[in-house]
Formats: sequence, C-alpha cells, structure tokens
Amino acid sequence: MEDFLRFFDKKVETFPMHLEITYNKTMDWVIKVYKKGCAKDYPKSMSIKDDAIICMTEGCDMELAFAQAHVQLKEWLNEFNGGY
Repeated sequence: MEDFLRFFDKKVETFPMHLEITYNKTMDWVIKVYKKGCAKDYPKSMSIKDDAIICMTEGCDMELAFAQAHVQLKEWLNEFNGGY
C-alpha cells in the first residue's frame, strides 16, 4: 500500500489524476484512479461517462488490491502517457 501511495503522490505532481479508495464488507477494497472529464483524450482507455479510467481494482486482500492497482497504474501510464 505504501509503495502505491508514494508512487501516486509523486506522479500526481506532473500528471493530475483522481484517487478513490473505499472499503466495505460487501465490496471489500476498491481502488479507482481516473482522469475526470478526459475520456475523449484517451479514446482507447476504459471510461465511465466522461472520465478516463486509469485503474480500477477490487478485492478482499488489501495488499493484493494495492499491488494490482500499482501495476495497472504503471501499465496505463506506459501505454497512454509514454511511460512513468
């Protein structure tokens, strides 16, 4: 979790994005990173309404969910931002 949050904190300085972390006993851990209103800027990326989804992961294991989010974020940046 700390590695993901440190990486996100550093990257958001040069690449603005939003982060939502939620937990409840029904959905477990949900981590969502997105660019608000930027779906048309990244037409090949997953989107919800006008938001470009950078990563979205869900699971009952907190460490695994954050590790998956970390990998998804870096993969998205490689594909759509030319690296990280």
